[in-house]
Amino acid sequence: MSPTISAVIITRNEAEMLPGLLESLHFCDEIVVVDSHSQDATREIAASFNARVMERDFNGFGDQKEFARTQANGDWILSIDADERVPAALADEIIATVAAPGHDAYLVPRLSYFLGKPFRHSGWWPDAPLRLFRRDAARFNSKMVHEFAETDRPTGRLSHHLDHYTVRSLKQALAKAHHYSVLGAEQLKKTGKRVSLASPFTHALGAFIKTYLIKRGFLGGVEGFVNAWIHGQTVFWKYMIAHLDRRTGQRRQS
Repeated sequence: MSPTISAVIITRNEAEMLPGLLESLHFCDEIVVVDSHSQDATREIAASFNARVMERDFNGFGDQKEFARTQANGDWILSIDADERVPAALADEIIATVAAPGHDAYLVPRLSYFLGKPFRHSGWWPDAPLRLFRRDAARFNSKMVHEFAETDRPTGRLSHHLDHYTVRSLKQALAKAHHYSVLGAEQLKKTGKRVSLASPFTHALGAFIKTYLIKRGFLGGVEGFVNAWIHGQTVFWKYMIAHLDRRTGQRRQS
């Protein structure tokens, strides 16, 4: 009997991107969608592809993805996001890999697109997160944002890549940056890290320099600059929100 594959996806208001992903998951035996109270047709679209859909409050990306993992029944888990796609070559490789695995977990290369163009700068390529693993071989950490799956077992690496349509417009990029800033600030508070008034400025400048210069984002032209600038702004607001929240909390206590 062939090993079974469960695709696990977390969603919120992904009606625009979800159909393309689900169409690319035709090779999976099960699709699990954990939705955070979408206000569009996300759940209906998922159900139309025979996905198993459940609703759950969102308490961070790591927590939500780990819950989704625990709901899957397949021998293997493919963790994937709504803005990603599995090209035919990768689908074939996944099927062949789980049929005769050399490892219990695999890194999957990912080619990201920024404003419609493949983006290979600023550390975006090669990017290979842990996405394919036996159901009991990995679990997601509890990070609010920038979460990842962790395993203590040796990992392999697939040859073909996912397509990741992460930034499709400036409007969407700014909305995403705002969301990540808020979640990042919550994550900072949980760690108890002290954040001064200078922190937003120093960390934002460092993030921009690292993304644009050290990781050679400038080779990406205008898109490279915009990406670095938005990243710097995301970091700025993450630390500023955390700083202001700390000050507000101190005033309440006094």
